[in-house]
Amino acid sequence: MSQTFLLEPDIIAATENVMPDLNSDLVLAKNFLKQQSAATGDTLYDHLVDIIQKILSHKPPDVVDNFEQFSWEVKQEKFRPNFDLLNDLYLSPPQLSLVRRVDEMFRLVASKAEKADDLGEEEQELDLEEEDVKPRIVDLVDHNYYFREAGYGLPDSECYAVYIALNMLGIKEPVSTVRFFGKIFGTKANYFVAETDLTLEELDRRIREFELKDMPGEGEGEGEARPPEEEQKELLGEGEAKQEKPKEPVPPKLPPEPVSTWQPPPIIPVERPGQGVNKKVFWVCNNPGEPWICLPDVTPDQIRVARLTVHCMTGDLDAEVQVFPPFDGCERNYLRAQIARIQSATAISPQGFYTFGSGEEEEDIDMEEGMGDLDFNPNPFYQGHTLKDLVDTNLTYWVHHGRHILKQGRTLWWNPNAGMEEGIEEEEDEVPPPIEPETGPPLFTSLSEDARIEGQNPWSTRISTILAPDRAIAVIRSNMWPGAVAYATAGKKSECLYIGWGLKNQPPNFSPLQLSQPQEEYVIGPEVMEMADPTFADEEAYRIAHLPPPPPPVLLGEGEGVFGEEDEEED
Repeated sequence: MSQTFLLEPDIIAATENVMPDLNSDLVLAKNFLKQQSAATGDTLYDHLVDIIQKILSHKPPDVVDNFEQFSWEVKQEKFRPNFDLLNDLYLSPPQLSLVRRVDEMFRLVASKAEKADDLGEEEQELDLEEEDVKPRIVDLVDHNYYFREAGYGLPDSECYAVYIALNMLGIKEPVSTVRFFGKIFGTKANYFVAETDLTLEELDRRIREFELKDMPGEGEGEGEARPPEEEQKELLGEGEAKQEKPKEPVPPKLPPEPVSTWQPPPIIPVERPGQGVNKKVFWVCNNPGEPWICLPDVTPDQIRVARLTVHCMTGDLDAEVQVFPPFDGCERNYLRAQIARIQSATAISPQGFYTFGSGEEEEDIDMEEGMGDLDFNPNPFYQGHTLKDLVDTNLTYWVHHGRHILKQGRTLWWNPNAGMEEGIEEEEDEVPPPIEPETGPPLFTSLSEDARIEGQNPWSTRISTILAPDRAIAVIRSNMWPGAVAYATAGKKSECLYIGWGLKNQPPNFSPLQLSQPQEEYVIGPEVMEMADPTFADEEAYRIAHLPPPPPPVLLGEGEGVFGEEDEEED
C-alpha cells in the first residue's frame, strides 16, 4: 500500500501535463482496427463495417444473440471462386481413361457370364452343344500361381486383369483358342501378347485373301487409253522441242558405261496363314482393358533381318525401326518377327505331354505338299515324370514343340530353282545345279541336342523348393532367350512363358553387319585416270611442237633469168 500511495502523485503530475484529445484517440483506435491480417489481408475495421451494413439492411431481430452468425456470413460471402485461374479447372488423371476401359471390360465379361446363368433348361442344352464353338481360354490364373512359386510370373492384380482381357478377346474376335504368350518390355510402354488359333471360317477367309493378293495382276498399267488431246500435246511438244533445240558440239567419245553384274536374290514366298511361322495369330495391347491389336503375318525377309540386328521395342506399333540391314516394316512387323523366333526356340514341354493329332509320324508326311506342319494336341494318356527326371541336366525329358525356323525364314524349305527347272526342258547345259534341301530338327526333339552358347548350357533347371517336396515343381530357364521359362509338376501340368525385352543372348558381344565393298564403276585406264596438270614449260613445248611448217624458200637463179628476159624485151 505504501508503494502504491507513493506513486499516485507521480501519475497525477503526468496526467496534468497531457490534456485528453478525443480526435487523436479516435484516430489511434481507427488505425489499430485497420491493421491487415497476415493470412487474408482483411482488416477488422472493414469487417465491422460490413457487419453493421448487413444488420442495418436486413434489420433482423435479436441481433446480439446472432452476431456471430452475421460475422460468419460476411466472411463466407468474401470467399468466391475465381474462374480466371487455370488451377481451378478439373484435370482428369491419366489413369482415369485406363480405369474406364478396365471397367468396360469387366462389364462385358460379366454380362456374358450373366446371360449364360440366366438360360433355361432348353437353352442350356443348346448352349452345351455350342461349347465346342466357344473359344478355349487357357487358365492363366492357375498357371501364374506355379510361375510365382518358381519366382517368375505376373503380379496377382495384373494377372487377373490380363485373364479377363483374354476372355474379352475370345468374345470379340473370331478365335478358337486363347493363350497368354508373355510380356515384352519397351522403352515407353510394354506389350501383353496373346497367342490364338483362328476359327475355321476366319482362317479360310484369310487364306483366300492371301491367295488373291499373291496372284500377279494382268495388264496393270499397260494398254490404258489416253485422250487424243494429250497425244496431240505430246506430239506438238516433241516437234517444238526438235525445232528449238540448238545444235551442240559432238561430245567426246567415252568408254561404255559398266553393266552391273549383281543380281538380287530370289524372293522367298511367305507362308500362308495357318502354316509354318504364321500358324498362330498373335494379338498385343499395352495395358489390360485396351483393344487387342492383331499383328500381321511375318515374312522370311523380316525374320532374316531380325536375326542380324538388335533393337529394343518402344511400345508404339507404328514406330520406325532404324537398323542395318534395312528392315521392311515398322515395329509391329519387327515385334512379330521376334515373337516367331522366341516361340520357335522356347516352346518346350515334358516328353509325352503333346502328341500328334492323327497319330502319324512326322517322317511319313510329304513335306513337298505342305503337310509337314503337323498339328499336335495334349496327350490324354500323359502321366507325368518325376521331378528328378525333369531337373536332370541332360534334359532328355524336355522336348521342343515349336517348329524350327530354317535359314530361309520358313519352317518348310522352298526350292529357289523350282520355277527354272520347269521352264527348261531341252537345254540340258543351262539346267541349274540341284540344291540340297535344308532340313531342321523335327518336332518333339529333345533339348539335349540344343547347341551350347560359348561353353554354357542353353538351359538351366532347378526345383522350386526343397523344404516342401510335395509342393515342389521343376523349373527350366532359357539362357539363349533371357526371360523364357517353363514349369512342370510331377502330375499333368506344364506351361511356358516369356517375360523379357525380346532380345537374344549373343556372347561375347553383338557385332553389327558390315557394309559391303563398293563395286568398280569404270575399268581403270587413261580415259578415266586423273593426271597432274601440265606446267608452263610443258605447254610451251607442246605449242612449239604443233606449230605449222614454214613456207619453202624462193630460188634466186630462176628469178634473175626471168627478170633479165623482161629487161631485154623492153630494150
